Amino acid sequence: MFTGIIEGIGRIDSITILGGTHRIVVAASGLAQELHIGDSVAVSGVCLTTVEVTESGFSADLAEETWNRTSFSRLKERSSVNLELPLKADSRLGGHMVQGHVDDHGTLIGVEPIAGAKDYWLHIEVPQQLEKYLVYKGSVAIEGISLTVARLEGNRLTIAIIPHTFEATNLHSLRPGDPINIETDISAKYLEKWTSRPAREADLATEFSLPTSSRFAIVVSEFNSMVTERLLAGAIETFRRSGIGRDRLEIAHVPGAYEIPLTAKLLAQTGKFMGIVCLGCLIRGETMHYEVIANECARGIGQSALDTGVPHSFGVLTCNTAAEALDRVGLKGGNKGSEAAEATLSVARYKQKLLTLV
Repeated sequence: MFTGIIEGIGRIDSITILGGTHRIVVAASGLAQELHIGDSVAVSGVCLTTVEVTESGFSADLAEETWNRTSFSRLKERSSVNLELPLKADSRLGGHMVQGHVDDHGTLIGVEPIAGAKDYWLHIEVPQQLEKYLVYKGSVAIEGISLTVARLEGNRLTIAIIPHTFEATNLHSLRPGDPINIETDISAKYLEKWTSRPAREADLATEFSLPTSSRFAIVVSEFNSMVTERLLAGAIETFRRSGIGRDRLEIAHVPGAYEIPLTAKLLAQTGKFMGIVCLGCLIRGETMHYEVIANECARGIGQSALDTGVPHSFGVLTCNTAAEALDRVGLKGGNKGSEAAEATLSVARYKQKLLTLV
């Protein structure tokens, strides 16, 4: 158990790969004297076990899951990391209860000086599935630092940082685009579990696992690419978080929304894919072209799913303005491409469950 009160900044001296496991050597002369082999230590918010201790630092091993799921994937020699030793039974709880079990990593949008003050705004894009655990003035651990939510707008998290925290942690060494470790308040997750309704058939279907060889297809329109590329990125990320890598995805780019249904049906008829995600963007214009294409696209995608029995999801935005479309790819309303991928996965799991009952 940790508190999110950082005790020092360490430096990565080396990173080696041993049979798929990453071993990091951290220079931390101040804290190393309190460590023994087998002790726990929070490194940028990740609880690790020391496998070697010297006068100048310690070593720890990271499983492939930890390396890929956390911000450690950006580490290199001389990178700065935040360090905290476990909470002692007789110590004050200065921050909040932090387990060192990172939920996922977000992306640093930037650090903005607050006008008229010496403080900073820290802006982070958080994964969609973590947004529900974040509340205004609630606690969150960022890179292992206990911080307070100042604003939450869609998937954009904003936190106020005082100069001491900025300088005494690794925050000052990070750059826009860097992955950021996020651990939400454990009490929110327990509350969700205690208050959730009993599992029904649909819930069981969602939990039903797919074969490890499962493949999915994504059909994406190139028209309004500024929007559709973000839809595609959201869908790919959702599949990745579900254990389906890029090598198990077939991505078909088509000129516009009108071409989506036929392409989806051709892919479904191959029998190689568990589901099809259909992504596109239509923005209302001065003529009826918008309505005609929208209706044909929706009808065609639905008919393809019924004809082939392969789950299709409808991730084609139909918006009045470009601003509305951008709101639906991450600015305000989450990412509809991610939601379309989730829908396809849900129905594919349910279909797989039904097949096992036959």
